[in-house]
Amino acid sequence: MKAPPPCFIASGAKIISHEPNRSLTVSFTVRADQTNPVGSLQGGIFTSFFDDTFGPLAFRTTRKPCVSIDMTVNFIRQARPGEAVVVRAEFKSRSRTLLQLYGEAYNGRNKLVATATSTMMIHES
Repeated sequence: MKAPPPCFIASGAKIISHEPNRSLTVSFTVRADQTNPVGSLQGGIFTSFFDDTFGPLAFRTTRKPCVSIDMTVNFIRQARPGEAVVVRAEFKSRSRTLLQLYGEAYNGRNKLVATATSTMMIHES
């Protein structure tokens, strides 16, 4: 298993802070090749920013691979090329096999641009 995963590296993600067993904050810079036809960050790529924050938080906490069962993203504002998007993820609940996470994304002006929730399953090898 590769940690961090190639998708995390390719996104240009930078870890800003980590509170062990609690939260992870990651910064992403929006690139022009990540935009939709109207020039803002494409929704699927925006979703991957949350996934690239939830996954490392889950792994750093459990020390086991975790897989997404679901994810819901609510888009509030656009993110434009050159803007930094900072995602902060935290645990809402944890059991032996499942993790529930919540995240918020902010732009460089500290405006909320999206929120997300996800349920992840701890993969027992």
